[in-house]
Amino acid sequence: MSETPNIDAAKPEPALPLAAQTTPGLQKKPINLALIVALSALALSGWQWYASQQQLSVVRHELQRRGEDPTTRRLLEQTRANDANLALLDARFTEASGQFASINSMYQDLTKVRSDWLLSEVGHTVALSSQELQLAGNVENAIAALQAVNDRLASFDRPELISVKTALARDLEALKALPPLDTIGLAAKIDSLTRSIDNLPLAVDAGRQPLPKTKAPRAGSSFWQELAQDISSSLGEMVRIRRVDHPEAVLLTPEQSFMLRENIKLRLLDARVALLQRNPGPYNADILAVQGYVQRYFDDNAPASKQWMSELAELKAAPVNRTLPDLSDSLKAINSAQATTPAGG
Repeated sequence: MSETPNIDAAKPEPALPLAAQTTPGLQKKPINLALIVALSALALSGWQWYASQQQLSVVRHELQRRGEDPTTRRLLEQTRANDANLALLDARFTEASGQFASINSMYQDLTKVRSDWLLSEVGHTVALSSQELQLAGNVENAIAALQAVNDRLASFDRPELISVKTALARDLEALKALPPLDTIGLAAKIDSLTRSIDNLPLAVDAGRQPLPKTKAPRAGSSFWQELAQDISSSLGEMVRIRRVDHPEAVLLTPEQSFMLRENIKLRLLDARVALLQRNPGPYNADILAVQGYVQRYFDDNAPASKQWMSELAELKAAPVNRTLPDLSDSLKAINSAQATTPAGG
């Protein structure tokens, strides 16, 4: 039996690539360099890991040693306690901040209420002073009231009160610049003249005064001398010469004299009312009318009449025609401050 030929042995071998046909030494060199680099990197990494483990071991040992130290333990405990205290203080600070905000809000509300109350009180006082000033003309009381209000506002340093203080200062200076007028004193003087008008002598009363008594005859005078003296006295009683500027004054009857005095009293009463109302027109008219009545019908040579006319001249010279301020600037400033007071106080 014949043997089968080996087909595989008969097949030609494939041709190697050009790169594989190089020499054996050149084919193994790249593989060795990569292996060396890899091994070197692995060795370096292993050494670094070992060094790190050694350092960690040293640190753990040091920490363990310090942890076992009583001083270090106390320091750690104190640190933990301080941390707890700080946390507690932070919580309390947060709570205090909230309480402060609430208290501040309450204080601002209270301050606003106090400012409103103060402005209301000041406005009421100034309004009453203005009414009394216009109705009664009492400048002294108005000055005292505004001065008290100004002193009260001086203790409050708030921006909304600046305009109020300025207006009050202007009105106060205007009142102080007015000429002095003693209303109460003038009214009392008018009452005194009204009461004393009944005691003033009329011009007709001066003609009714009794003549002086005749002189007694001198001792040793003759009959004819005494007769001549009696005749002269009798003629003097019959004829009396006197200068009268107003003839109608000596013709007043007792009824007319009474009505004259009552008319003067009414005129003085009207003058008193006009004085209290600060109405210079009627006041001056009544004083001039009274002055004319006295000069025409009364005895202006009598001492009582001269004194009466002197007091009437003081009433005539009183500055009743002065213009009084109405304090409107202060009232406007107070109303404006009340309207512009901020909601927060």
